[in-house]
Amino acid sequence: AGVSERVRFDAVFLALSGKKVGFEKVIEMINGMIASLKTEQADDDAKKEYCVTTLDKSDDTKKSLERKVSDLEAAIASAEESIATLKEEIAALTHGIQELDKSVAQATEDRKAAHAEFKQLMASDGAAK
Repeated sequence: AGVSERVRFDAVFLALSGKKVGFEKVIEMINGMIASLKTEQADDDAKKEYCVTTLDKSDDTKKSLERKVSDLEAAIASAEESIATLKEEIAALTHGIQELDKSVAQATEDRKAAHAEFKQLMASDGAAK
């Protein structure tokens, strides 16, 4: 568009300097150039509006994605904290089960000893009768 405008300008300049063309023709050429410039300006304004709108949408999308990333990072941190807490609880429960198993084993031994003692008492009681 810039080259064709330069050609038009040169044509107007030649028309004025040669004085062979009347001012009507020059004015008509100038009016044509003004109309062309107005059309180009309208096109540029439309392109600018499109670019501004597209940039705004892109910025909104970027902000939205950044919020999602931040939310997901917070969720990951929370999940990692929960995992650590659950590991501690599992370790404590495992220790409790081991202690309970020891207690049950000791109680079983105590019952076996008491049962053996009871059998012996019953046998000696039966022999005494």
